[in-house]
Amino acid sequence: MEWQKFKAVIPLHTIFLAFFLLTFAGCGSKQREYRFAAGSTATSYYTVAKSIAEILHEQDGIQMHVLNGPVQLDGESLILNSTSNCRLLAKHKVEFGIAQNDVTFSVLATGEKSVIDAGIRTILPLYPEIFFMIYKDGLRPKSLSNLVVGRTVAMGPRNSGTAKFTQFLFEEFGIDSTQYHTKYLDYTENCLFDSIDIHCMVTGFSNPRISNLLSHGGKLYSLGEHQLANRGSAIDGFCMKYPLAKPYIIPKNIYGNTPPEPVLTAAIDAVLLTRDDIEDMVVMRVLKAILDNKQVIAVDLKNKLLSQITENFDPLHLRFPLHPGARRYLERDKPSFLERYAEMYGFILSFLLAAFGGITTFARWNSRRKKNRIDVYYKKIMVIQKQLDDMKTIEACKSAISKLRRLRENAFEQLITEKLRADESFRIFITYLNDIQTEIRMKIYELKEPH
Repeated sequence: MEWQKFKAVIPLHTIFLAFFLLTFAGCGSKQREYRFAAGSTATSYYTVAKSIAEILHEQDGIQMHVLNGPVQLDGESLILNSTSNCRLLAKHKVEFGIAQNDVTFSVLATGEKSVIDAGIRTILPLYPEIFFMIYKDGLRPKSLSNLVVGRTVAMGPRNSGTAKFTQFLFEEFGIDSTQYHTKYLDYTENCLFDSIDIHCMVTGFSNPRISNLLSHGGKLYSLGEHQLANRGSAIDGFCMKYPLAKPYIIPKNIYGNTPPEPVLTAAIDAVLLTRDDIEDMVVMRVLKAILDNKQVIAVDLKNKLLSQITENFDPLHLRFPLHPGARRYLERDKPSFLERYAEMYGFILSFLLAAFGGITTFARWNSRRKKNRIDVYYKKIMVIQKQLDDMKTIEACKSAISKLRRLRENAFEQLITEKLRADESFRIFITYLNDIQTEIRMKIYELKEPH
């Protein structure tokens, strides 16, 4: 009798709906606090992470604990940067982090053989990290080589993304690491006029360290004519060999009256990372909060770096695979295949059925032929990698680097003549080659400065 009265007051379908909503809400992620690996307070990573953490807390109640100091990992004290942040993610010491889009898996020290096995996933590119070369006002460089050779160059901590990128760029412009003096500095050190001739940084354009150096008489070096960007400049060639970088123009007078003319350089995206075991729904909420509030972050939180965030990016340009939750959110409004191509579907299907046999046979043969060619290049790199432990002299290391350069040049020649395909296998080959070059350069450094 009581049940009948209860039903009369509250309809049965309303009870079922309430039960469903409560059940659905209980299925979501119960974790509301996460660790976020950023960087020291003097870095763009820290300011960006703090802005993201504030928005997530205000909009969704998610609590992000932003890490900025040294972190202990396997008995080692890690200064937070791109490499260490990825190591912390791979070791499940944090749930989120920021890093350059070009971190090599060979330095992650996880025991895994690839970035996929390490379980690191991308949520979103955040902003371009620009390569800045700031030199003493008294220098009058006629070329990059003339500026760098014989000088003392500061490039951040030893294993930082700045150091690795700077060394690779110099190498590609024909400047060997033995031709200049490397100075590894903490991010808080901005020395330029005492023992430092050149200060190199890979950071966001609004980093106050840039303005500080320029206000004390530093000059920005341009890596070519800005009019030639994406039109055959030296930076374009560099970015073909380093596919995760892109040409970038620093506008005129963006730092007060500096630079007096636009500066051509390179940039790499800073990306927001997570782990592959973080739930899709959590990643979707994080992504939605950032994209919906990017203007709030830029204006109210005064973080200009994040004002240009966009969901229109190419996932194939990411070093780490896109997280499934991020993919689900980014594809939420896309029409299905049938909806986009309904009018052409009948014609295309008929054509494909008629030509399927011949096309399939030819494609399989052609793909196998090109795949066999790229496999030859893989094997040649593996031979050099196996010889790394036997390289006891700097000359042997330089000889190996020369072999890798010739190998890359041959590969690009075959790519131009369409004997190789510009696909994922070729990108993996370039990345693999770059990783081995980095290991050899570290070997050279160890031979030059034995501990």
